Amino acid sequence: MKHELIPNESKRNEIFKKKTVRLVKKANELSTLCGVEVAIIIHKKGRRLYDLGQDNAMLWPSPPIFSERLHKLLNHPDFETKRRMVKHEKFMEQITEEGRESVSKWEIRCELQESRQLMNELMKQDHMDDYFHELELYQLDVLNTFVNETLKKLETHR
Repeated sequence: MKHELIPNESKRNEIFKKKTVRLVKKANELSTLCGVEVAIIIHKKGRRLYDLGQDNAMLWPSPPIFSERLHKLLNHPDFETKRRMVKHEKFMEQITEEGRESVSKWEIRCELQESRQLMNELMKQDHMDDYFHELELYQLDVLNTFVNETLKKLETHR
């Protein structure tokens, strides 16, 4: 069955009645079998049809019970609601920040590894002066970072 507006109004009203009855039965089953409170609002624009009230709205199981359940939901303690709900935006911010931290840690690890390799190459050279002239600015910066990190470690071990 396609899910689009039914052009024939009498057919649409007939299906509306059947689907509403099924929805109420399913809500009643859910409430009974699972021990949960269910409330339904069905609002139909236009003229009054079926068992809808003056304002074309049906409140299930009854207007007083519906109002009680809605009031209970709206007055639910804030801390309980927040504990049960995860806001998508906050969740995405947390994931993004964790990703940034991880990338930052890997960048530092890569720089230190590169620094170690440069230091090892430097130590193997017979003429260090010649080797320093061949290094690029980036490599010197990485080497400087490695030396600073090594000095920090040495100072903390004293």
